[in-house]
Order: sequence, then structure tokens, then C-alpha cells
Amino acid sequence: MNRPIIFVAALLGILIGMAFIMPAVAQLRLEGALPAWGVALLILGLALTAAGSIALAYGVKRLRA
Repeated sequence: MNRPIIFVAALLGILIGMAFIMPAVAQLRLEGALPAWGVALLILGLALTAAGSIALAYGVKRLRA
């Protein structure tokens, strides 16, 4: 019962995190600098993506055990 919830939450975390990362990276590439909110979104996106990846790995590990 919990496995599908873990997988969905992990995938949503990864996708939402990447949605925060991509605009910040694009702005950094175009302008060469990020404002404070850009840095905050980049860090938040990295944290969400990392947490989603860890949750996905945990779900896969539980699937095999």
C-alpha cells in the first residue's frame, strides 16, 4: 500500500525540484548572475530533487526486499 505512494511522492519531488532548477540555470546562463530569489529557488530545487531521488531509491530498495 505504501509503495505506490512513495513512488508518486518521489517522482513529484524530482519533477517539481527540476521545475525550480531549470529557470534558475537558464537565467544564470543568459545573464551570468542570479538574484537572491534565483539562488533560493536553485537551492530549493536541488533539495527537492535530492529528496525525491533518495525517496525513489528507498522505494526501489523496499521493492526488492
